[in-house]
Amino acid sequence: MTKETKKAVKPAKAKTAAGELLGTPVIVRANVAGVHCGILESCDPANCAVTLKDAYRLWRVYTRDASGSVSDIAANGLKSPLGQHSIGARLDSVLIVNPQGLEIASATADAYASVASASAKG
Repeated sequence: MTKETKKAVKPAKAKTAAGELLGTPVIVRANVAGVHCGILESCDPANCAVTLKDAYRLWRVYTRDASGSVSDIAANGLKSPLGQHSIGARLDSVLIVNPQGLEIASATADAYASVASASAKG
């Protein structure tokens, strides 16, 4: 095998989905810590840990469809009127560690803005 051939068949570094989401809005669901919305700052899959900046805890929320799913909030934002939701105060940073695993859903900028707006209602 020539040097050129070895280079051609060298396996590419695997990109993780979480790695591609760094710096973007996400919604994280953890059975221990609840549901949070923020900007993904770091992700450690080996330890099931993520750090979010500018993060909000979603205490009680309503989705635009009947599913009540994190996916619907991530894609479409919160159901109007925003005053019906219970959203925690914005935290500069939150570390979520959940040994059982995490759901990390990519959120649209509009979805993130709807959560931030719902938090500011009070």
